[in-house]
Amino acid sequence: MYANNLSCYFTAKKYDILSPQTIVRWVKEFPLDSKSLSLSQEVINKVMSMRTKNELKKAAECPSSNKTEAQKLQEENALLRKALEYSELRNEALMEVLKIGKEEYGLDLLKKAGAKQ
Repeated sequence: MYANNLSCYFTAKKYDILSPQTIVRWVKEFPLDSKSLSLSQEVINKVMSMRTKNELKKAAECPSSNKTEAQKLQEENALLRKALEYSELRNEALMEVLKIGKEEYGLDLLKKAGAKQ
C-alpha cells in the first residue's frame, strides 16, 4: 500500500506503467524522507511567525496600566496581521489539497461562482 492507498499493481495500471516492479524499484531508488520533502523557506518563515501569535495574544490579554493606547493598538494590529498570515497559509494548503484531489481523482470540488438558474 502506498500514500494513495493503491497497490503497486493498481498504481502501475492507473499510470500506464508496464510493470509493477518498476514502482518497487523507484520506491527503493528514491526513498521519501523528511529532508527530501522539506518545505520551502517561505512556508517555514510563515509557520515560524505564527508561533509568536500566542505570545502576542498573551501579551495583549495581560492588563497593563502603563501601556498607552497607541501601544495597545500596535499590539492588536500585529496580532491581526499574524492571524491573517495564518489564514492565508491555511487557504493555500486547502487549495493545494483541492488541486491534488482534482489531479488524482478528477474531482472538481471548488464551488462555482454565480447564481443558480
